[in-house]
Amino acid sequence: MERRKILGFGIAMVVIACVSIATFYNPIVEAQEAKTLKIFHAGSLAVPLEEAEKQFEALHPDVDVRRESMGSIAAIRQVTDVGKIGAVVASADYTLIPSMMYLEYADWVVRFATNDLVLAYNPEKSRYADEITPDNWYDILRRDDVVFAFSSPNLDPCGYRAVMVFQLAELYYGDDRIFDDLILNNTAITISEEDGTYHIKTPEDLKPNREKVSIRPKSVELVAMVEEGGLDYAFEYRSVAVQHNLAFVDLPEPIDLSKVEYADIYKKVELETSDEKTKTGKPIVYGITIPKNAQNPELGLEFVQFVIGDFGQKIFADMGQPPIVPAIGSGNLPAELKPYTKQILTLATGSPYDLGLIDALSKPFEMRYGCKVEVTKAGSGASLELGRGGKVCLVMVHAPDAEALFVAEGYGLNRTCVMYNDFVIVGPKDDPAGIKWMADAAKAYEKIADTEALFFSRGDNSGTHKKEQAIWDSAGITPGGNWYKVTQAFMADTLKIADAEQGYFMTDRSTYIILKDDLNLEILVEGDPILVNYYHAIAVNPTKHPTVNYELAKVFIDYISSPDGQGIISDYGKEEFGESLYYVAVAPTTASTTPATSPTPPITPTPAVSTPMPSLTPTPTPGFEAVFAVTALLAVIYGQLRKRRE
Repeated sequence: MERRKILGFGIAMVVIACVSIATFYNPIVEAQEAKTLKIFHAGSLAVPLEEAEKQFEALHPDVDVRRESMGSIAAIRQVTDVGKIGAVVASADYTLIPSMMYLEYADWVVRFATNDLVLAYNPEKSRYADEITPDNWYDILRRDDVVFAFSSPNLDPCGYRAVMVFQLAELYYGDDRIFDDLILNNTAITISEEDGTYHIKTPEDLKPNREKVSIRPKSVELVAMVEEGGLDYAFEYRSVAVQHNLAFVDLPEPIDLSKVEYADIYKKVELETSDEKTKTGKPIVYGITIPKNAQNPELGLEFVQFVIGDFGQKIFADMGQPPIVPAIGSGNLPAELKPYTKQILTLATGSPYDLGLIDALSKPFEMRYGCKVEVTKAGSGASLELGRGGKVCLVMVHAPDAEALFVAEGYGLNRTCVMYNDFVIVGPKDDPAGIKWMADAAKAYEKIADTEALFFSRGDNSGTHKKEQAIWDSAGITPGGNWYKVTQAFMADTLKIADAEQGYFMTDRSTYIILKDDLNLEILVEGDPILVNYYHAIAVNPTKHPTVNYELAKVFIDYISSPDGQGIISDYGKEEFGESLYYVAVAPTTASTTPATSPTPPITPTPAVSTPMPSLTPTPTPGFEAVFAVTALLAVIYGQLRKRRE
């Protein structure tokens, strides 16, 4: 009887324990099953992110990844305009995230993959597929019976990039009818040109000639049409063509938007979409971020880590979409992502970049600090405006009055003189204005104006232009007339124009030294103290723009002011030209300058690390440990009963 009581008591305890465990664990399982990860992404990411979804869910059985694929602009607008809540946004143009989401909806972006444009076709169904090549594709598209397609420039980066390709093709092939014949004559898209930059406008109603051109909201929609023979050719990303086994024309690198080396060519084309926002031609780079209003930001971070880590890199590489290794992070990057990314320093300057000095300074800096220096070529005025807008972290400029205002308005910090050179006035060897050997630049300008000798001005609000204006002001002259030509071009380009037309121009000595062997101009005026040209590095104030990398900007200023940096500056040009192009920041006494600040101790860079390769073994079912414990309890009770029986 006693044994039966004990047995009954034991069974009752087990039943109570099992019921308790079931009650305790069921809500957890339900909660875990309810976890969702919402992702809005570019259509060209559909295939690799589908694979990423499968692998991520295998690693996280309690997570349901839900993706919405569309054009990048439309994807971002799901958060910014439609008001949907998403944990991750991935764009085919990383610059759309800062331009459309900062600072209200996001404040960081990670660049994680690249791509390029190709012309996809069906070898069996596309007309003239056996004739088309990288050298004649635009002539094939011109044929009356050929139908080609691209996605909407107003909704999809692939679309506006495709339209840019037509104008880049004109420049590359030397055929000035490509854009007119294929775009202007078949759509409502327009184009204008000013000072070598082409500005394309895409209205809301693109009005395609449907017998010749097909336009769809996103590029991946064109894949099936090519496969079925509904159209002959479509502009696609290389990765999309590879993933869908489409044949394609491999476009030349100067037009396919693939290489940083051609960035100066790509940016000659701009496109203004129907929302009046301008996109500039640039290498194709994908970006990813987490919106500020994400419901599961921690889970979103795990997914971003997966995408930019070993698993994600392999997925993208296998699918023809080269990953960026390590990924490049900018803005207020979460601490969890910093070990997986390389920091970036964005810098704006003009001639020092044009002449190669910035590259000479940047390479050892990048190696030392494990970062990337990205330069925007711009004159001093434009550089300061980029700083005011928070588009760059640092400017290196030579416009003292404008710099002082930039700092006084609170946009700039740590203004430091890093180097100097000087301006010279060059002109034809026959010197029609008679200024040779003059020591006073203002007097020389007076003679040029009096004789109305041909004179070239950059006219671009650059440091050179501001210096030129200051000299005209000191001479009491407002230049104008047929003799005074404005180029709106950079230093080297304006110098070449002045040489071609045999006019006068004030250039910096550094540019003249590099080009002098190809010029028929000579230095006529030099040595006036007003012609000394100081360069200052200025960090953008993070209180004005929280997304700039102020700490890295400070380190760069300290680096170029240090003996190492000053040594590179001092030596630059000696080997090739026999003299320095710039002089170190110990400025002459003819003018005052802000002294270089003492270098601060260097920061220790955070090394980029690969993502650990987690096991794909399924996670044990929740409650397994508890079931094991109950089984053990039964075993103990059974053992006690056996002992009592014995």
